[in-house]
Amino acid sequence: MEHSAASTESGLYWLKIESLRNLRRIELELDSPVLVVTGANGSGKTTFLESIYLLVRGRSFRGSKAGPLTTHGAIQTCLEALYRPADRLPLRIRYRKDPTGSIHEIHPPLGPGERPLFQVKLIGENTQSLVEGEPSLRRRFLDWNLLYAKPRLIQLHQDFNRVLMQRNAALRAGRGQERLWDLVFIELAEAMDRQRARFHAEWQAEFQRLSAAYPFLQGVELCYERGWPEGRELSETLKAVADQERLRGYTLVGPARADCRVRSAHGGFSRGQAKAVVVLLQLAAERVHQAHGCPPALWLLDDLEAELDSALASRLWMDIQATGGQVIATRVGQEGGLGIFAQGKALSLVRLTQAQQSG
Repeated sequence: MEHSAASTESGLYWLKIESLRNLRRIELELDSPVLVVTGANGSGKTTFLESIYLLVRGRSFRGSKAGPLTTHGAIQTCLEALYRPADRLPLRIRYRKDPTGSIHEIHPPLGPGERPLFQVKLIGENTQSLVEGEPSLRRRFLDWNLLYAKPRLIQLHQDFNRVLMQRNAALRAGRGQERLWDLVFIELAEAMDRQRARFHAEWQAEFQRLSAAYPFLQGVELCYERGWPEGRELSETLKAVADQERLRGYTLVGPARADCRVRSAHGGFSRGQAKAVVVLLQLAAERVHQAHGCPPALWLLDDLEAELDSALASRLWMDIQATGGQVIATRVGQEGGLGIFAQGKALSLVRLTQAQQSG
């Protein structure tokens, strides 16, 4: 591992990985704002990022196609890290998974309703699906960013989801019982819509500011769709779809049908452009988060340069560095050096070797 003399004011500064997929054991100190992880395809670079995501979120960003989490032949997966906030005592974070289940711990623990002291923003494989995929992906992305900026709204979202489930159960039961839930459903739905719309206005403004430096994004907007027609009361819409809802057995309108689309006057995007759009959405959300007092995010960049031309990748990399957050990035090992990561902040380099991998 190659070290620089610089150190980060806040961020992960120690990490241990044991028996995570094809990574057998890694323990290292992180002593610079940027860590670049290199290695051949299949060497475990994405798994390295996954370990940090697991520690922060308590779950993986990879699906079942990635295979078992625990290394073949091992009893359990153990991950541990130390994180230094800018103005508080260090946090010790642990994640363990064995045949009985998983445990995710942060010490000292957060208080009720307290915002996490740091978060990760991931740019990974198939990032473009956020632009091109199902509305549910964008809806979860919108809500995650909203609730991180305003954690006090978590209770509102929990209350709405509970009432939505009860209303759907009433629709399946028949006999018009869903009307018993309509008043509270409408109240919570309208409250959620107001909060989403306020966050979206801030998010859209930052997205437009960032987009000005990217010519292919001229005429592109981030549009919020609340889940029922504009200019129409939710109560009226529920009456209009009542027969369809009883036939299908679930709620057809409201916040659970909302979307947050990226619309272009020039049609669709190439894969590289769609990836750049997602990076800019993350950057715009980061600006909103910091404006609400959130600390800089920890960025996980899995092969950022893939599908991007060098000029676009360099521009995005400079914008990511400007957030002030720690960055952990992967890059396929090449003789060509560090690519875009040679620009800007001091960095450390980790090369994954066969000795660190399972057989």
